[in-house]
Amino acid sequence: MSAPYQFSAADTVQEVVVERFAGVDFASHQTKVDWARSPDACNMIANDTFFPVKRTGYRKVAQFDGEIFGLHRFEADTLCHEGKNLWRLNAAGTYTQLYDDMNEGKSTSFLMGGKLWLLDGKTYLVYDGETVQPVRDIAYVPTTTIGSAPAGGGTSLEAVNLLTPKRINTFVGDGTSKVFQLDCTDIDVDSTECTEFSIKMVNAVTGKVTFEEAPPDAGGLANVIISFSKTTEHPSIDRCRICGLYGGKNDTRVFLSGNPDEPNCDWQSGLYDPTYFPDTGYTRIGSDASEIMGYARQYDTQVVLKSDGQDAKQYLRTFALDENDRPSYPLRQGAEAAGAVSRYAIDVLEGTPIYLSPQGVMGIFGTNVTEYRAVAGISQRVDPRLGREPMCDAVACVWEGKYYLAVGGHCYVADSRQVENSIPEWYYWDNIPAVCFLADSVDGRLWFGTADGRVCAFCRETDANAYFDDGTPTCARWTTPFSALGVWNRTKTILSCRPLLMPYGYSGADIWYRTEHLCACVHSVAFSQFSFAHMDFSRFSFYSAAASVPVPVRRRVRRAYLFQVVVRNDSAEPFGLLGMTLRYQVRTPVRDL
Repeated sequence: MSAPYQFSAADTVQEVVVERFAGVDFASHQTKVDWARSPDACNMIANDTFFPVKRTGYRKVAQFDGEIFGLHRFEADTLCHEGKNLWRLNAAGTYTQLYDDMNEGKSTSFLMGGKLWLLDGKTYLVYDGETVQPVRDIAYVPTTTIGSAPAGGGTSLEAVNLLTPKRINTFVGDGTSKVFQLDCTDIDVDSTECTEFSIKMVNAVTGKVTFEEAPPDAGGLANVIISFSKTTEHPSIDRCRICGLYGGKNDTRVFLSGNPDEPNCDWQSGLYDPTYFPDTGYTRIGSDASEIMGYARQYDTQVVLKSDGQDAKQYLRTFALDENDRPSYPLRQGAEAAGAVSRYAIDVLEGTPIYLSPQGVMGIFGTNVTEYRAVAGISQRVDPRLGREPMCDAVACVWEGKYYLAVGGHCYVADSRQVENSIPEWYYWDNIPAVCFLADSVDGRLWFGTADGRVCAFCRETDANAYFDDGTPTCARWTTPFSALGVWNRTKTILSCRPLLMPYGYSGADIWYRTEHLCACVHSVAFSQFSFAHMDFSRFSFYSAAASVPVPVRRRVRRAYLFQVVVRNDSAEPFGLLGMTLRYQVRTPVRDL
């Protein structure tokens, strides 16, 4: 990251100057962390110029009784899946119930055809901006056979729709036949209809339909249209929980999976039609010993991620035309790597699919020139702490070039703007009880839901009370390495420390020193620059420089072997660091500490 710091000879005044900052490093020993990184920073994030600043807080938008299982956006509407209910929220925090029979589990959604389609593992639903209803109620009815003679036959056209037992057959009347044979037997009783001609009787067992009068001869054209139903045992699309849009270069179809009865199977929709899932459009992907966990789009390829198991952990789906010029979606095995551990922690960060595995966050790297894919870990610097979290409960999203991974009340943030050797810088936040996210490009905010029924939205820096976490001041800190200052066999005398704070209208910091014998706050500063927008007479100052706010700390510490500076802010105000200078002298050899 940064060039090695040079430490001078003993007895002379030496300096450590930190001018560049990166993220956290929980993987290195705290005495070995690069000075640009922090072994224990919390609630900090890089600003536009890559200096660490306090993250903004969040406000409660709405409070419900049950757990928030999903947040969804459709045009100007925010939909909230709470307990068994689906609500529509407005900006004022009031809400209207749309549906009351949701599954009590996490939900996902996708947009297609000007509607929002929701999956909760119980009922596949659609929202059109006014009402919510099961998709099976509006499912496409396929025409399975066309051009049949009254005795049967004809040409197969469309496959049966898994969402509905209904289907259509068309026939060519001959002017004499009254009995028409459907393309299947054992149909549902009282399900047969024909709008053009009057039906006299239906034999549901044989599938024969008898008309009152013979339909006329249409000269070879299909003039008899019979609709009917045949209920069969099919895997339930309603039980699917995850989705991925794909169609080659365009997102022309949706692929659904996550049915616990068919853990390694997914189903493809009709072209731009999420109401049609042909019974022939399924794919069994690898062994059923490992389930499909989710999808990610990379260039013209759909990456299918599976859980850990004996077979491959990822497959690559591409688009092709078969010998009859019909679309097909061949699969091939991807790179060998750890499987996904959470269905809800998969996303794409700046073109790179990201997912959470038992070994940490993984990235799938490739190019649009070749079909080669490589999988590598990208969370090494936070893995020691992340590995202690209940990772199967993790949720994640990508928002404004960052990957937000929430688990156990904490949030791990990967910044795609700061990358070294394909590994992004990571930041660590606490007091983030997110159990689902909504990256809302319409409202321009990042939302999340909680297990105790809150719907929250992160604040903008310009918002009033922007540095409160639902009424509690946001606390942040930046810590330096617990460093021997380049000399492991001698003690040091700390002469001074000079953090450079961001020149906000009002801010402050507590400066803590830590050695092997000391941990104390040695200096506190609170300042308010001369600004009528943020006037606080308790910390009034005519200081108005826009460059930085130096904080000289002249507290001496003698006989320090290891030394660390902690700069923290526990008030509801902005805070950030531009640099730090530490002055010290190398003293006596270390004897008995």
